Amino acid sequence: MIVNISRPAILTMKTVLLIFSLSCASVFAQERFDVKDASKNYDVRVEVTRCEEVRCEGPVTFTLFKKGQTKPFQSFKLDDSSFLVAENKPVSQTTYQEQSAFTFEDYNFDSIPDLALCDGNYSGYGGQSFQIYLFAPQRKIFVKSAGFTRLAQAPYLGIFQVDRKRRLLNNFSKSGCCFHIWEEYAVINNRPRKIFEKTEDATDPLGKIVKTTTRRLVNGRWQTRVQITPKRKD
Repeated sequence: MIVNISRPAILTMKTVLLIFSLSCASVFAQERFDVKDASKNYDVRVEVTRCEEVRCEGPVTFTLFKKGQTKPFQSFKLDDSSFLVAENKPVSQTTYQEQSAFTFEDYNFDSIPDLALCDGNYSGYGGQSFQIYLFAPQRKIFVKSAGFTRLAQAPYLGIFQVDRKRRLLNNFSKSGCCFHIWEEYAVINNRPRKIFEKTEDATDPLGKIVKTTTRRLVNGRWQTRVQITPKRKD
């Protein structure tokens, strides 16, 4: 599930000063959001440095609480983040245009939800990027995965798509209007492994042909097919 978070009532300066005097905790530079419906297992608190209108940016802390508990379960501090705030408007699908602060999703197909946290706009074309944390059953915590995180950063456009039926991860990148790359990853030993790549190259200077290169991993070896087709006239 991808979640856009709802902004609570904005604290007035008088209220902030009162809280500061009671708790001696500095809250001047942060806005806090408590999300109760993102997961059946966890509530999430998001504390971000600044928000203007519907966008929040800057250093952020994500804190997980097990349902019904007030003691934090796990906390993550990121140097940057960028997401939109929507009033009670959950996002129903995952595309690189979406602006989610965090996502619970089973990325490694072990039937346990994992966690994606937005760490800024560092995917392709300045889109949202994410750090991916897999839930480790033996340690009973979320652990950052370098392999999965790499698939949610540039040059890819946003977070990868999860094909649950085929148990694959799908990713997409491009260079301008005319060079596109589609990739598929299987999850092997809890790590993503590329098994398919399709490149569509329409950068022919004469604008007459499209070169499509398909690479598929079969029995540990890459099989490559190249196809040249006339460019379609729109």
